[in-house]
Amino acid sequence: MPSQTKILPVLLIGLIVGLDAPRLLAEGTTESWNIRVAALDIVPGHDTLWLRTGQGKEPVQIFLNTRIFSQSTEHKGPAKLVFYRSAAEATAEEPPPPIASTVLSSKSSLLVFSPRSDGKSYRAFVTSDDDFPFGSFRLVNFSKAAVRAELGGKTLFLKPGAAGTCKFRKAETAIPVRIQAMAKGKPARLVRQSSWSIIPSQRELVLLFPNPKNGLVRLHHFVDTKPQKPPE
Repeated sequence: MPSQTKILPVLLIGLIVGLDAPRLLAEGTTESWNIRVAALDIVPGHDTLWLRTGQGKEPVQIFLNTRIFSQSTEHKGPAKLVFYRSAAEATAEEPPPPIASTVLSSKSSLLVFSPRSDGKSYRAFVTSDDDFPFGSFRLVNFSKAAVRAELGGKTLFLKPGAAGTCKFRKAETAIPVRIQAMAKGKPARLVRQSSWSIIPSQRELVLLFPNPKNGLVRLHHFVDTKPQKPPE
């Protein structure tokens, strides 16, 4: 059976927080984390962010991409990540309000950034690697409509603010996919009918969110490939 996890309700690309609800580690605890990042869109002039590591300490430079996830970045610090617009802000004794922040829930995670409505900062949400294995599709419903997704005989029912994962055991080149939005009091509307593919070394994050022009549900995909181990 595919897994399904309830997350907090969201507005347009929502009040984006961690997609899952395992026990959060204490924000003040220093740990070692591995993160990979991507963005739905770029705040003008801010495709590079600076992750604060402490007053006067060298910040971690983060590059955003709207097509793929970045390479893995290791960060040692608390579970709460705070991002700034420049290295100077990230190292200041009293830094200004950050451009983005979020809290991690596992040692290895994917972060997706989305511009806020003010066009000057980002919201960020976290997907734990524990809940998103390679060889799977993970769908996240940021729309106001319930969504029914059928993927190769597997079915996900996603209420607004819910996420679910479909795992495939082997490579598939033609998975029949049918996704419908079901707004209350209205007939179901077909969002996508297509064929997708997956291999054991890939995973695909599929975000469903309202089109700002007409409010209809649309999709945004991020395909992630497992890094190859260097030859011994």
